[in-house]
Order: sequence, then C-alpha cells, then structure tokens
Amino acid sequence: MKKPLLIVAAFFAVLFSCTHDAVNPSNPTSSSTGNTSGSTSGTGTGTGSGNGTNAICFQTDVLPLFQTYCASAGCHDAATAREELVLTSYANIMRGISANKPNSSKYYQVIADGSMPPRNSPKLSSAQIATIANWIKAGATNNTCVVATCDTTKTTYTNGVSQIFATYCNGCHGLAPGSGNVVLSDYASAKAAGVGMKINFLNAINYTSATPAMNMPQSGKLSDCQITQITKWINSGCPQ
Repeated sequence: MKKPLLIVAAFFAVLFSCTHDAVNPSNPTSSSTGNTSGSTSGTGTGTGSGNGTNAICFQTDVLPLFQTYCASAGCHDAATAREELVLTSYANIMRGISANKPNSSKYYQVIADGSMPPRNSPKLSSAQIATIANWIKAGATNNTCVVATCDTTKTTYTNGVSQIFATYCNGCHGLAPGSGNVVLSDYASAKAAGVGMKINFLNAINYTSATPAMNMPQSGKLSDCQITQITKWINSGCPQ
C-alpha cells in the first residue's frame, strides 16, 4: 500500500522550485517592520474591517494571493525562506509594501513587472494584481471583510470553482504540467482531476488525506463554504 500512497502524494506535494533575482524588501516609508520568522499570524500594525461590499480585505483577498503565488514550497514559505523572505503573514508582507504607494512598494513592483513569481511559474492575473494595488492605495491595512462573499449555490467551474482555484491553487497548478501533473486553471484539466482523482481530491480539500502533504491548499484549509462549493462541483460531475 505504500507505493500507491507515495504516487498520490506526489500529485499534491511536488511544487515548483523558486529561482529569481533577489528581492530587497526595504521600504523606508513603510510603517511596518515585521520579521522573517515562519509565523503565519499577521501581527503588523494595520487593523480594521471591511466597511463596504467593494472593500478589499487583506485576509481574504490579498493574503491568499501571496501565499499561493509567492509562498509555495521552495520559495518564500516558512520552511524554505528563500532570500530570507517568508511571505505568509501581514507583518512580513508589509516589509515590502508602502501603504498608499503601490509604485513605491517593492513586492508590488516585482509582481506587476512579472519578475515574481519567477520565470515559468504561474503568474497573477491582471485582476489579481489590481486587487493588490487597490489594497495598497486604500492603506494596506490588515483587515477582514465582515460581509461573506462565498455563495454555496455557485458550483460550476465558470461560476464559483475556478475563482477558488485561481486564488488558492493556481500558484502550483496554474501551468502545465502543474505540480504533481495537476492543472486547475482550465476547465478540461480541472475536470480531469476532479473526476479521475475524486476521492483524493475531496480528502485533500477537507484535510483528511493520509498524509499532511496531500492536503491542499498547503497554505491553509479552505472555508467551509468553499469546500462545499468544490464538493458539490465534483459530486455533480464537474459541470462547466
């Protein structure tokens, strides 16, 4: 039984290596210092909560993008800390962000110009880059939206599921061959994974896999609502 488990684990545990020019996060105008420890609990000075339906929320809109596209295994996660950078918490991310000033924020600059994520790694979409820019323009606070944006009735790939994958998964599974040969950024590939690996897929998002390395996303468990969306999508045959 060990060999099949190892093969399945490879589907979810093999990640892109991180190689790019060094990033100097120094921003003299930034008010947050942070540190490079592996802590994922944001401890920076920015606080607040979403005050409108159009508010960009760090915890739900911005942090997952850094965790997925910048802090995958082998890059700026706690275990690797490539270039002594761990981009999994508010405090650490703010080391390269200048509140209200996207063009003076080193981390935003390297994302916007395409140099991070590096080389052939999946890139953030223009909409995701705009989300980070608008968050910075609004003050780059460590806020959480009060109004839930998850809808358990959105259970097709186009309307609901692909958005979850884009935010939490495509940093590893966005470009072929994908981590562990799994690609979730297009419908045909995502359906193949959902149908062909149904049990393992459901175990992975529910964090009930045989080994922790098989759970996904590795940055942290999805919300109950998001798990329900993906579960309904898979159990319905992965509709487009």
